[in-house]
Amino acid sequence: MAVVRTLILTAIVLTGLTQTVEGENYLYQNIEATVLVVDPDQAADSLELWVEQTGGYTLLKSSDQVILRLPFESIPQLRTKLDDLSEDILEISPQSQDLREQILEAQAKINSREEVLRQSLALLDQADVQGTLAIEKEILTLIDEIEQLKGALQKLNIDRTFSRAEISLRYLEQTLPENIPSSFDWINSVDFYSFINQGLTREGR
Repeated sequence: MAVVRTLILTAIVLTGLTQTVEGENYLYQNIEATVLVVDPDQAADSLELWVEQTGGYTLLKSSDQVILRLPFESIPQLRTKLDDLSEDILEISPQSQDLREQILEAQAKINSREEVLRQSLALLDQADVQGTLAIEKEILTLIDEIEQLKGALQKLNIDRTFSRAEISLRYLEQTLPENIPSSFDWINSVDFYSFINQGLTREGR
C-alpha cells in the first residue's frame, strides 16, 4: 500500500507541473518552404547552426531537406534567414493550429482522475483485505491513464513552444551560356573542343 501511495503522490506532483499559464502561446505553427540554393549542403549546415542559436534543434538534415523545431518567437526571423540563404524562395506555406482546447481537455481529465485517486486513497485505510486489493487495482489503472494523459499533454506543450519548419532545398544548376552564332562563318565551323584538346596535347609534348 505504501508503494501505491508513493505512485499517487508522484503522479499528482508531476501533473501540477503541466498546468497552463494565462497569456502564453497556444498556437502550433508549421512552416513548409521550398528554396533555391547554390550549395544545398552548405545551406543545410547554415540552417542547423541558426536554429541552434535560437534555442531550437534539428530533426532532419540532408542535401535536399531540413526539418527544424524552433521557438515560436523565431518564426519571423525564419523568413529573413531564408531570404538571406537562398537565391529565391519558390514556395512558403505557413499553417497554425490552436491547441488551447486540447490542452484544457487533457488537464481536465488529469484533474478528474487525480480526484478519484485521492478518494481511493482515503478508502484504503477503511477497507478490508479483499477491498484493498480491488481499490489498489483501480488505483493502478488510474495512474496508468494519468501517465498517458501527461504524455499527450507534454507533446502539446512542446508543439506550442516549438514551431516546426520543413524546408526543401532545390539546387540552382550552373549552366553554360547558350551557343550564340558568330557573324564570321569560319568561327562557326571550328570545333573548339578539338581545337583546345589539340593545344593541350602539343603542350604535353
